[in-house]
Amino acid sequence: MASKKGSSKPSVDKHERKDVAISLPGRSGNNKMPAAQALNFANQLGNDGKWPVVIVLCRQLLTQIPQLTRAWHLLFKGLVEAGDYSGLLTATEQYLSSKPRDLTTLLFQTTALRLLGQHDKALQAIDKALRLAPANTSALNQRGVILKEMGNMAEALDSFNRCVRLSPLDGYAYWNRSDLLRDINTEELKSMEAVVSRPAVTAHNKARIHYALARAYEFQGDTQKQFSHIEQGAKLKRGLLEYHHADEIQQTRDIPKHFSQELLKQTPLPRETKKASPIFICGLPRSGTTLVEQIISTHSMVTAGDELVALQRATAAVLRQKKIDKPFPLWANDLSPADWKTIGDNYQSMTSELHGTPFFTDKNLQNYKALGLIHLANPEAKIIFCRRAPMDNLWGCYRQYFADGLRYTYDQEELADTYQAASELYRYWQSALPDKVFFLEYETLISDYEATVKALLHFLDLPWEENCLHFFNNPRPVRTTSATQVRSPINTSRVDQWKKFEQQLQPMYQRLIALGEIE
Repeated sequence: MASKKGSSKPSVDKHERKDVAISLPGRSGNNKMPAAQALNFANQLGNDGKWPVVIVLCRQLLTQIPQLTRAWHLLFKGLVEAGDYSGLLTATEQYLSSKPRDLTTLLFQTTALRLLGQHDKALQAIDKALRLAPANTSALNQRGVILKEMGNMAEALDSFNRCVRLSPLDGYAYWNRSDLLRDINTEELKSMEAVVSRPAVTAHNKARIHYALARAYEFQGDTQKQFSHIEQGAKLKRGLLEYHHADEIQQTRDIPKHFSQELLKQTPLPRETKKASPIFICGLPRSGTTLVEQIISTHSMVTAGDELVALQRATAAVLRQKKIDKPFPLWANDLSPADWKTIGDNYQSMTSELHGTPFFTDKNLQNYKALGLIHLANPEAKIIFCRRAPMDNLWGCYRQYFADGLRYTYDQEELADTYQAASELYRYWQSALPDKVFFLEYETLISDYEATVKALLHFLDLPWEENCLHFFNNPRPVRTTSATQVRSPINTSRVDQWKKFEQQLQPMYQRLIALGEIE
């Protein structure tokens, strides 16, 4: 006779058997169904990227049955995807008040604290998670990321190394430690090469390990193997992504038509006195945006916001309210001065935690497309548009693993197309908003550093502070891929670095020539 222990089945949350009534946004009436069915439906919506609807449904479910653990976890995921980190922190605190040892919720809370810039509290939360599960690699990896962003590189490396030992097929830790492991030895390289060749390693993890190996060979000075691994990682990653390149390029080229100079001259409605004014820093990745934010946020009157998503959330709220279902930028002429003002007010409300100083920065890279939106919604805002010489800029992108967010970075010709479309837009904003935007060339910043910093502070109406020349001493946490670079003084080491790989980068180079970006 089989024992009960041997025949046990996975436990099912009894609360999921209860009936709930849900209503879908934009549809009238309620639908009654078991909570499990509603959760499966919400999960499918999440797989389709419809996270705002997921959040609405989860909140409906939790109002009726607060004990639905799966609904809480799905709500947390939705809030991360929607960029509502303050909402995520509030929700995790609410759940942990009754379930203080829930590991998944502690990990989400750590994410919220980290993305809100509260790194000390994030470290406390992740240490609590590790006391509950000392060998949890997700927690160890998060701890390493937090420490790395805080500038504690030695402890960060220890966390990543422990992840690798515990889970040698997981590519996250390999990539996260790759710019810290400068003295990698031959045995370590052999081990990584063996791991990346194992059939059991997923394609996503293989891509990450290829990029990590590229960094290792860069430190060893083996440019041939460095590029080989970048190319393998990029090809693998590009094949995993659903990306419609032609549509993306067309969207960028359509922006001047919809955010016309006539629209941009619209008189804004009177605004209330703001507690703090935003400084938007934008441009393609690897164009110097993190460096510029590090310089500016060294000033005593500026708080660093890093890569905020508040503008997108503030805009989406107005579009939902007006029932406008069009992609950016097609809806630009559907909004009134009152709508633009509401977006600006929403934005100020969503960034309130950054208002401890007169200015704060917003370094969302994609905002280079949204300068018209920023101008209409935040007339008082200052904007800095960073640009860099094409081959250095695009080589910086191609050599970098960006996860799923910047899908054009894994193909040389798609990178060239994106650069050219961004350059066209750069030139349009120069003509349409000449006094609103500081157009900063990376090479000028590097070659004439002090004069450029002084001009930048003057544009921002900030008094001169000598500390801004010593940005590398800025103790703030840095979340981007430049976290290690901006802790070093200005140098020219990355100018013309692409020339080491001139032959391998011919597809990119020739495409830029054809597009008129290189003579």
